[in-house]
Amino acid sequence: MTFRASFAIVLALLVPSAALAGPISVTGTWSATTSTVPTGNGSEALELLPFWAGASWDGQRKGIRYLLEEYGDLTGLEYLHDGAGNYTSFLFDDEIINTTKIGGITAWTNGVFGRRADGAFTYNSGTGRVSNSFDSGQQYALFRIVQAEYTQYFLGIEDILLSEPLNDRDYNDYIVAFQTPTPVPEPGTMLLLGSGIAALVARRKVAVRKVRAAATV
Repeated sequence: MTFRASFAIVLALLVPSAALAGPISVTGTWSATTSTVPTGNGSEALELLPFWAGASWDGQRKGIRYLLEEYGDLTGLEYLHDGAGNYTSFLFDDEIINTTKIGGITAWTNGVFGRRADGAFTYNSGTGRVSNSFDSGQQYALFRIVQAEYTQYFLGIEDILLSEPLNDRDYNDYIVAFQTPTPVPEPGTMLLLGSGIAALVARRKVAVRKVRAAATV
């Protein structure tokens, strides 16, 4: 194995991946929003685009994509899914997450948004429709932008249960934004990384000496 290949393996094993940034405790996959996303309910009458593209009963430019664009720069925006582009459940480990409501379009009362002790987000539409991001993750669309010091999240909620036939899956009914610190390598991880690199450098020097010794014989 070459020195470069060994060095690459060490980095891959020891440096935390940006894909893991954030305190989400349920396994999921982050993908760029240009990738495949969960689609609407397939009704020919509605001709719904994926929720990211923006069609909605509330209007052609009322899906969460367009509402987030109004919020600001979305460079590097990713969405959370199960690895196949479908919805996934999630919890947040952070005890303190300060959310800010940045939008909400609904025929109801904008509902009541909250968070359980285990880290699941909750939503009560006020019409008998209650959900949370762990047991009914399909009601929630989670996005993020990973920065060096913090990760910006956007959470869009669908107020009508997906088990009901009349559902537009636009995730614009209640939208919040919040931030969490972006994880950095722990001292122990950095020490291990340094030790691994030092070992590779030492092996490299030994190999060079052997080649030179053989050349002088």
